[in-house]
Amino acid sequence: MIEALLLALLVQTPPLGAQLEALVDLATPQERQARALELAASKETSLEDWLAAMRAFGRFEKSEAGAKVEKVPLLCDGKLEETELQLHIPPNYDPARPAPLICAFHGTGGSGREMVELWHALADALGALVLAPSDPGKNDGYGWTQRERDGALEALRWMRRHYDVDEHRIYATGISRGGHLAWDLALRHPDLFAALAPQIGGPRLAIVRGQNNMRLLENLVPLPIRDLQGAQDDEVLVESLHVAFARLAKFGAQDALLKEFPKLGHSFEFDAVDWKSFLGGAVRPSAPEHVVRCSARLGEARSFWIEITGFEKEVSEEFQPIIPVNEWKALDAAGQRARMLKEAEKRTARLEAKFEGPGKFTLVGSGVTSFRLLLSSERLGPQNKLSLKWQGKSRAPQTVVLDKKVALEDFAECFDRSWIPVAEYRGP
Repeated sequence: MIEALLLALLVQTPPLGAQLEALVDLATPQERQARALELAASKETSLEDWLAAMRAFGRFEKSEAGAKVEKVPLLCDGKLEETELQLHIPPNYDPARPAPLICAFHGTGGSGREMVELWHALADALGALVLAPSDPGKNDGYGWTQRERDGALEALRWMRRHYDVDEHRIYATGISRGGHLAWDLALRHPDLFAALAPQIGGPRLAIVRGQNNMRLLENLVPLPIRDLQGAQDDEVLVESLHVAFARLAKFGAQDALLKEFPKLGHSFEFDAVDWKSFLGGAVRPSAPEHVVRCSARLGEARSFWIEITGFEKEVSEEFQPIIPVNEWKALDAAGQRARMLKEAEKRTARLEAKFEGPGKFTLVGSGVTSFRLLLSSERLGPQNKLSLKWQGKSRAPQTVVLDKKVALEDFAECFDRSWIPVAEYRGP
């Protein structure tokens, strides 16, 4: 009898919080998805139990204030890279209270230590953590590679697992190479950050190796942005920033500002922005009622509660446009870049979605063959009804099914405690 009781204790299922931690800490998305499906298949735990555990997710330890260095293996483009993370912990950090986080990316030849030195005083004033990874690669400029993007995103994931980070107050900044990286991350993952604050870096107009992220600018319309740039810097970078901010204004951005310094080259004046006011007032919404997502890469086409899951055949991140030679030669360098941007836009998918009220959504798209909506319980109509209008045509109302799988798969990737989907709609 005693042996049976001991055996039962040994095989007892871990608490839900521990199971979620083990799920989130699996190394790859494929492993996390497989485990999420296993957990969802168990009949022992209800959706309500999982939701309660997700909202209470995270066990964090106290940490001594000041600078810290961590050496962490990060999965970057399928390979583990030992990466140095420079951190700063504010004096009032409380592991039981979510704190803002400044993600700061260094310039060419630099390291995370320099970024911590730049931001630590402001971080203390905001009660914010600082994460500043040192790129383990060649460190000879931003290469616009998946390895670099993965390294930054994996560093952020590590930070959120080891410190109590407020999902609504994560800020991206960086200098030169790091400024390019900050822009690139925000353009491709617009629902991660509450504000963007790059210096002497910008979005790109080139089309080689999928570098034209200027085509994704509409993703950032709601995001507060402050960019500091010397006017005498590289003329292509300066022109690209002028184009970017003009386009943001055209799209309706209300809080995007380029601060240019007429006498400076590859430099800036850090104190030109009231950073405490700017970052302190920037909060990411959990689930905005209106979302636009532009993308040319599947698997990187989600924003908040919408995701493009299928592209029309002309959508492509890398392409070779066919332009008549005489027409091309008649354009100056700026005109050629503008023409390439138009060609990129033709090959970019766009999905726009509006939440009209409980269970009611309106969507329009171009370059989109399929999509999915992630639905929280608050967004569903009575009896979990869903009414959808797609491309101006109303669909017959239908009932969606609450599903543990949807919640667990999403939490495995995002582990967002503030907004958890419980159902999905795949269309059109």
